[in-house]
Amino acid sequence: MTIKMFLFDRNQEGLKSNLSKIGFDLADLMDSFGLPGFTPPTDQTNNPWVPVDRNGTQIDGVPGSSTGYGIPLLLPDAGTARGLLQDFRDKALAVGDPDAARVLGVELEPATMTLALPGQHWCAGHGMGTRFGTRRNARGLIQADALRTHELDGQGTRVIVVDRGFSKTYVEALGGTFGGGLGIVENGKITRPGSGEEPYLPLQLRHGSMLLRSLTDLAPRAEFFDLPLLPTRITDVDYFALRALFAFLAMEQFFLSEDENWVILNAWGIVDRFAERIRGEYTNNPDHWLNVMLASLGRRHDVVFAAGNNGQFCADPRARGYDRGPGQSIFGANGLIDVTSVAAVRCDGAWIGASSQGPGPSAFDPEGAPVEKPDLCAPSWFVEDRDASLRSSGTSGASAVVAGVIAALRSGWDNSAVSPSQMRSALRAGAREISGPGWHNRTGAGLLRLEDTIAGLQT
Repeated sequence: MTIKMFLFDRNQEGLKSNLSKIGFDLADLMDSFGLPGFTPPTDQTNNPWVPVDRNGTQIDGVPGSSTGYGIPLLLPDAGTARGLLQDFRDKALAVGDPDAARVLGVELEPATMTLALPGQHWCAGHGMGTRFGTRRNARGLIQADALRTHELDGQGTRVIVVDRGFSKTYVEALGGTFGGGLGIVENGKITRPGSGEEPYLPLQLRHGSMLLRSLTDLAPRAEFFDLPLLPTRITDVDYFALRALFAFLAMEQFFLSEDENWVILNAWGIVDRFAERIRGEYTNNPDHWLNVMLASLGRRHDVVFAAGNNGQFCADPRARGYDRGPGQSIFGANGLIDVTSVAAVRCDGAWIGASSQGPGPSAFDPEGAPVEKPDLCAPSWFVEDRDASLRSSGTSGASAVVAGVIAALRSGWDNSAVSPSQMRSALRAGAREISGPGWHNRTGAGLLRLEDTIAGLQT
């Protein structure tokens, strides 16, 4: 069966240069493996993402010559694809430039998802409503009032929500400020950020709306940007990876500034590693372009990821048996040491059995040590105080709580005073241990607790 692959770099010249270093020519590769009907663009970038301001107007005149250049190939079978991957890597090592091998990625065919057997332990989905607590309970658990006491409200912080898209109208209804975001141009039309469309779902029940309720509650004066990257389900990992690479490069080029506070919330992850034709090419490879990009962003800005919902007792039903539980459920960028990965507990502190368990991908620590992901945990599966139909759930809900807290804290300690790594360390140091001393594969360093975290930042 044929398999699609893609060549990728920051721009056309960069791609050609890296290929040349390892003895390949773009035109020759296209002649041998070019996708039928595809004509290579002549511009430096073919990124479909464009910046859009808060009024929905595309921002023109912004330089974008380093926002990505992607070329698809069509290989006759997986064996040939693996061989080409290995050839790239061997030659890159031989010339002393392993980064040159990153020009190659893999694109997949969607995998068939099968339902798993029901879990044998308590699962969040077995009960509904206030049984899991309310937002007031969740705030009390993490000592959220400490933010108000210290006048930490997100002023001067910008939050990018990488999700299915959220509604500008809903942000403003919550009292938040919409800052714009990235739109995507497809078939000559632009899908603008802030539209937040999810078919068949009322506005309040959409995934992005759930995230915004926590973000605006904890950091009400932050500014919120929309990056509508996600499909309803990620069933094609490396096609998604290519689309994400374009998006994150555009985000970096058009919005991110070293002297500004940016929090990047990613409430998504890979559920089934069989969705990779070349298993582990993204999920367990620190040198995959997307992992390299997100690690780089995480060293300069606060990047927050949901740990995932593949915990051993009540995993996502699409997760196969070996993609669940300790050391087998946090994949790809969710396990990078340069991001903050968040597990989920109930409002009484009880661990939610669907929350993915560490350690993270074995190859992600350069010294070979266990990768301590998740970093910490936060409350999820709670409802709004005055509307029990609105629920925050999964590690997505927990990650939004942590992202909102970081956005609020940044109004007191900006990037020049506290680096993203130091902020993550402060959150971990201030956490309350709930699964025994030290790091734990279920709950990380423990439960987010703001009084101790703020005290640590003040010293």
